[in-house]
Amino acid sequence: MAANPLLNHNDLQRWRACSRSFWLHRRGGPAALASSPPPAATGAGRLLRDADESAEEGVVHGPGINAALRASFPHADIIAAPGTPAEWAAAVQRTLDCLDSDRVAPEGWAILGACLTSGDRTQVRIDVLTCGEHGLRLFKVRYATVGDEADVDAMAMWVHVAARCGLRVQSAGLLLVDTGFTYPGHGCYAGLFREVDLAPVLGSRPVDAWVSAMKTCDRGPEPPATPGAQCSQNGGCGFAAHCQALASTASVLPADPQACLDIVGRELAADLRDEGHANLHSVALQRLDNPRHRRAALAIQQGAPVLEPAVAALMRALPYPRHSLRFDTIGFAVPLWPGTRPYQSLPFQWTCDVQGPAGSLVRHGFLAGTEGDPRRAFALTLLQVLGSTGAVLAYNAGFERNRIRELAQQFDDLAPALDAVLARIVDLFQIARAHYYHPAMAGSWSFRSVSRAVAPGVMLDRLEGVDESSVQAAFAHSLKPGLDSAARQRLRAALQAHGQRETEVLRRMAALFEGAEAVVRHD
Repeated sequence: MAANPLLNHNDLQRWRACSRSFWLHRRGGPAALASSPPPAATGAGRLLRDADESAEEGVVHGPGINAALRASFPHADIIAAPGTPAEWAAAVQRTLDCLDSDRVAPEGWAILGACLTSGDRTQVRIDVLTCGEHGLRLFKVRYATVGDEADVDAMAMWVHVAARCGLRVQSAGLLLVDTGFTYPGHGCYAGLFREVDLAPVLGSRPVDAWVSAMKTCDRGPEPPATPGAQCSQNGGCGFAAHCQALASTASVLPADPQACLDIVGRELAADLRDEGHANLHSVALQRLDNPRHRRAALAIQQGAPVLEPAVAALMRALPYPRHSLRFDTIGFAVPLWPGTRPYQSLPFQWTCDVQGPAGSLVRHGFLAGTEGDPRRAFALTLLQVLGSTGAVLAYNAGFERNRIRELAQQFDDLAPALDAVLARIVDLFQIARAHYYHPAMAGSWSFRSVSRAVAPGVMLDRLEGVDESSVQAAFAHSLKPGLDSAARQRLRAALQAHGQRETEVLRRMAALFEGAEAVVRHD
């Protein structure tokens, strides 16, 4: 279709996941502009931390992302990403000019962002194109430790287009982050990447047939689609409402997600389905051996939370002052501070509400600035606020415990005081699982899910006043050199406010548990 834009590897990813999404996106409707990135997008950021995933801290590329690639190819020609057809034509011509140059390519030369267009109306922008002894070497850069099937597909398309342009390709592969790399500082990122050759698997990708099929799909009527996992990947498909309008609502959405049988585990849920149950409303409590499952089913069937009275005594026994504590950490794919490694979990913010026995409340916090590695300041200020007495309340506290242990290993002089904090930590996650369930949790014990139950008015799903959707992305942005001071302050204010909302949830959770009065028995 001559009027349509050329095909690229993002089109290929969409088509491989869902031909209808590909078809709709190519038509550029309103939903296409708001739709999620194509499947298997290479970004490494993640959403605000859920406590049930706390072992996997937020990972972002880091402010050093450009310096890292340039350190590996210090003499590179860099071609900016084109947006319009005219810019694409100029970028392709510049790529060809670089390749046709009579100069001898120095060591460390490459084209970063090489643009090529083939006669079958396919265009690609190659992350790294450099010289080998017997031809060109193509690399896809992933700020990750492993690649995926979408990377192989993209690389196969790049090789396909390069070959149709008459270029001799010696090798094709991925540049992945080497977790054994330790950043020495001063912008020295040589050695951050390791090469993975994809040549053995590229032959399994029939790119010619794929391009032909995409063109046929693009020219034809809207294709059918079957809802599946692809509909919810990478933040969800922007065309979900369109597909739901074409299908029976019952076939797309569960009737009652808060009563889903999977809440009691997949194996037991399968047995219950075989017994004729559609959800937990019809399951007798005696059928459930696990007390936690019975508690959840009772809450669902009575349409109200269950709070065991025994929890009140546990909470009242906790000594004052009580410290409601939350940590935020980041794992830069490209290390920022000397002596740190890719993806290393680095704490940058703590928030702590300190409550006295008479009801007093003092709010404290620490947020790293742009001065460098914040870990020692993080530890020192934390110890000053926690003192030597009182309970330290956390949710899924293994996260905070592990960060404190790491700080103790890093700073020998602070280790005794940090180790002493560990014994004072009380895990509200464990207490909640043993004594509480609210239907709004829908089977999830993440901090965000429990917060919807105990503090429904406290919003943890987004940062207020800034565009970043994650704490980690906001903090990384705040470290960007040359950032306007007002913009940096907005980011810092949003981070601090988010931390305070999290500790407010902890305080409300503790107050709810301590005030437990209704005795609910289901033995």
